[in-house]
Amino acid sequence: MIRKIWENIFNEEGGELLESPKEDIEQIIDLFIANKIDPQIFFSNLETLLQGGMPSINDFFGAGRKKEHKPTESISHFTFVANRPLGTPLWFLAAYPDVVVWLDEQTKEYIKLHSRDYDGWGIEMTKLFGAKEDREDFENSKGKVRPKYLKNLVQSYKDATRKEPETAIKNSGDDIYAGAEFLKMLGTESNFTFIAENTTKYYLELSKNYGDKFDDKLSLLATAGILDAQVYIFMQQKINPVEILDIAKKVSEIGKESLVNFIIDLEVKLLGIDTSNMNIGDIKEACEGQRQNIEKAVQKVKDEYTSEPRFASDVANFMKLPQFKPVRELIGIKE
Repeated sequence: MIRKIWENIFNEEGGELLESPKEDIEQIIDLFIANKIDPQIFFSNLETLLQGGMPSINDFFGAGRKKEHKPTESISHFTFVANRPLGTPLWFLAAYPDVVVWLDEQTKEYIKLHSRDYDGWGIEMTKLFGAKEDREDFENSKGKVRPKYLKNLVQSYKDATRKEPETAIKNSGDDIYAGAEFLKMLGTESNFTFIAENTTKYYLELSKNYGDKFDDKLSLLATAGILDAQVYIFMQQKINPVEILDIAKKVSEIGKESLVNFIIDLEVKLLGIDTSNMNIGDIKEACEGQRQNIEKAVQKVKDEYTSEPRFASDVANFMKLPQFKPVRELIGIKE
């Protein structure tokens, strides 16, 4: 999901505007993810840089995009084009203006303290970028510093100042990267496959141990989805079980591959809650774009899963405890 957001930003037109050739885009996105750059703050900074007779941000990234954050303090240093370092790409100025300001301050301080020794500063600056002295591959095809060296500069800034970039997400409640880190610790490929794996495990537990309680696949799908969304339903109360049942009804009409289709629609619902600041259309596109990975995850679980205590316990509790009887009746599960 997070990578998809940045990939959409660095599309062909956007990549040209941001001064990011195709060969650099993956490294740029890796850098943004590593530093938890806030897309909304990035856009606010970018819009500030693009003002003054240059193209509107909406011309490249879609009309109607809301500017939800103020530009960061350091971006004001670069609103005048002549103040922008020639080798620094626009994407880096928008994402790391404080790093560029810091580098300029280091330059001035060194030159002042070392009797205008520009050669000496060139050597020191090369160290900050983690580059070789000959700088043979320092610039890309656009004449801009390559992402791998800008990554080293960001790390030099963080090491020297003990600060995170000012464009990084500060509020944990807005942290769109948190889920990705959690999933990385779990060892699962992505949020998409994580949900797919869990829902399939619930589905198999229900089929194996309580198959006679269901009249059709629709109620079986709905129950698996409700179990996977149980935190949103029974604890946070952000989803009504009827919503999950409606998803099952819709995909059951399709028939073929109904489990995969159900999981994709369920993921749209769950991720829509987790990333409420995102457009639902973008979430749907991202989920559909992961269909192949979801299909592989579902098939892998079907081939390998026998049983796990957590899923077996969740299913048994839901199917037996009286507190869940109203939901069972709603779905049409036999007692």
